[in-house]
Amino acid sequence: MSGAAQRTKKQCYIKKIYEKLSTVNQVILVDLMNVGSNQVQQIRKLLVAKGADLVIGKNTILKKAVSLRSKELDKNMEDYEYYAQFGAPKPQLEALAAQLKGKVGLIFTDEPVFEIKPIIESNKVETAAKIGTVSPVQVVVPPGPTGLDPSQISFFHALHISTKIQKAQIEILSEFVVLNKGQTVGNSEAALLQKLNIKPFLYGMEILRVYDDGAILDAEVVSQSPEDLLKKFSSHVSNLAALSMKLGFANQLSVPHMISNAFKNVAALSLASGYKISALDNLKATAAAAPAVATTTAVKEEAPKKVEEEEEEDVDMGGLFDF
Repeated sequence: MSGAAQRTKKQCYIKKIYEKLSTVNQVILVDLMNVGSNQVQQIRKLLVAKGADLVIGKNTILKKAVSLRSKELDKNMEDYEYYAQFGAPKPQLEALAAQLKGKVGLIFTDEPVFEIKPIIESNKVETAAKIGTVSPVQVVVPPGPTGLDPSQISFFHALHISTKIQKAQIEILSEFVVLNKGQTVGNSEAALLQKLNIKPFLYGMEILRVYDDGAILDAEVVSQSPEDLLKKFSSHVSNLAALSMKLGFANQLSVPHMISNAFKNVAALSLASGYKISALDNLKATAAAAPAVATTTAVKEEAPKKVEEEEEEDVDMGGLFDF
């Protein structure tokens, strides 16, 4: 590709990002480390169906587009009219520029993150442990036959792995931790996992952070669904109400419980002393009326069934003695 063609392609790319930054307020930053091009293409197709756009490029180009959108335009610059149509600068985008580090991609979408997250993390590939990489998980080899011939048992002894020869193959006697989370893969660990044909790592696209109109939010915060937030809110409300009740502190959460408990005490005292109160009499009347209404309704529902059963029996008997 010639220098002019490459420059034109770069300008088009910056224009695309500039336009996205002008029309979308939310940008999801995703980690592309150890993610293959085939994975990226598959995820991109799924995102397009949700109206989201995945943009991947060099951080220098991404930063240039973000910086251009966050500052006042130079009227003498090339393509000024194109950029000017998107309105005033958005200085809050400087917060996004600071996040463009490492191998990252940008997903432009105003859809809730908890709806986009399953798509982003849907495509994961099993990968072998390569020397020098950092293990993202703990890797444990389970006990059992390995399928390896006895001539290789010295390799296991060097790693202090308990083994025995069973049916002409090496068998591991107890589970063995090959790698801990955060540990760098060495020659021995990589060789062992390769011999056992174990690919311990699942690599795929993951959410790092989310830019939302000037704010940088952690992935854990924005990935929660309304149901998750409601459960946490309800739990905190219950805890606060219990604490307020224990301390005798009256507020909107504790007062309803205080009134309820006070009424229970008054009702218990009324029943024990025989002193009648109107509220308790009304409650007794309501409780007594409820079973009566339920019984009447049940009788009305069962009556037609009995008639039908009797009619069926009469028909059956008539058929039996009709010669």
